[in-house]
Amino acid sequence: MTQSNAKEWPKSAVETLDQEIGTRIRRLSDGTATAQDVSEATRLIRERADYMMPGIFQRLRQQRAEKKAS
Repeated sequence: MTQSNAKEWPKSAVETLDQEIGTRIRRLSDGTATAQDVSEATRLIRERADYMMPGIFQRLRQQRAEKKAS
């Protein structure tokens, strides 16, 4: 076996999100982040939360949309 298991197995969506978030946060902590990095980090964190508790966040979005519509 020449490759490690990390390279053989496909990554889950959450693991991929965690790596992307880590990249953006590293740029923020280094002080090299752009406005796009900040925006993307925020979006990725919200997307990660949706994976963890999809029902709760879906209801909150619906409630906000109803408030804006009225």
